[in-house]
Amino acid sequence: MSTVAGAGAIGVAGCSSSDSDGTGSDGDSGGNSGGNSGGDSGGDSNDQGWPPSRSIIDVMVNTDPGGLIDILARIWFNEMEAQDAYPGDITTTVTNRPGAQGNVLMNELANNTPAGGGGLGAMRINSAIVNQIGSSQADFDLSDLRAVVRYSADTRAIQLNPRTTPVEDHFEFSWEDFQNLAQEQGIKFPYSNSAQLVFATYLRANDPVLNEDNWEFIGVSGGSAARAAVQRGDVDGYFGSYVSNISTRNDSYYTQFCMVNPEVTPDFYDQIKDVLPETSPTGSREEKTLGNNEQGIIMNTAFPEEAAAKVCQIVNDHHMAWLPADTSDEIYDIHAEAFGIAADSEAIAEEVANTFSAPDHNPLAGQPVQDVADAKFATLAEDDEVRTLIEENLF
Repeated sequence: MSTVAGAGAIGVAGCSSSDSDGTGSDGDSGGNSGGNSGGDSGGDSNDQGWPPSRSIIDVMVNTDPGGLIDILARIWFNEMEAQDAYPGDITTTVTNRPGAQGNVLMNELANNTPAGGGGLGAMRINSAIVNQIGSSQADFDLSDLRAVVRYSADTRAIQLNPRTTPVEDHFEFSWEDFQNLAQEQGIKFPYSNSAQLVFATYLRANDPVLNEDNWEFIGVSGGSAARAAVQRGDVDGYFGSYVSNISTRNDSYYTQFCMVNPEVTPDFYDQIKDVLPETSPTGSREEKTLGNNEQGIIMNTAFPEEAAAKVCQIVNDHHMAWLPADTSDEIYDIHAEAFGIAADSEAIAEEVANTFSAPDHNPLAGQPVQDVADAKFATLAEDDEVRTLIEENLF
């Protein structure tokens, strides 16, 4: 069940969506469906009355059509149409605003999107926070924006390319094997957002063997570009979203190590049994993960326990949507109620499970989402070690 705070009972009428297919596969559907841009979708003023101007609710996402957050936003809006989640005759749209690793979207949301309830912005919170800390292009303060829905929380994994490495199965390598591979041939990994680079850099910096000379990080435009580079054999692996990549992209790369925060995903091992192929006899799921205990250690290795625990804290990520800073409580509650209806939807849970996997569906709506956002900001922005790493090494 989702948790919705601060939202009272709201009478609803019909709403419709211009994104009927829910896939985001049409290259023009996301970019054009919201009008001129996400910044215009809220109307021409900051009027806090309902419905928003033109009765349009548009969520900007920071990926091209087909990105994970793009697909999730479309799945949710389609079901919110079916359930008449919003009061009034509302049209829902998704607008693709990629660029500058999310800064284009967040700057638009913070500075140009009216607060009448018609415009939201959605992306991974880790990337948003990292950008705010270190990017000169960032012109927003995430702590001012109002987080209203978490579509999904996930973790990350180190995945190896079977085309360029000797790996042949999931969980085949030990951490020592990974270190040896780096020393023997050198390895290259793409990263598609700044948050991936944060935990990759921290992981490498705290390992006694890995360094910039034997493990190189290469920036790419997004997850699709990373997968294409893997399939071409240009790179040796990826920092993939763990569950969804395991279930739908086994032919691209093989997972070796996943970073799990047990507090966020307490049933992780039970959940992945349904989506994982048989693992190599050389190691169990538990032995090849980073964090099946409070310390979050990499099993059977010399990786520092304290550093591994912090990796687990850093890497857990959330696909969230925010409303502009000066959105009224009344408008916030309307959105919280509507997203709460969707969060409880069995149809959405089933479609996410079919598109990705069941563990990818772990939504929240309303004040609990803001609480998660505040805690995540404290983890990344208020930890001196992590903040210094971001400021000195990433930008």
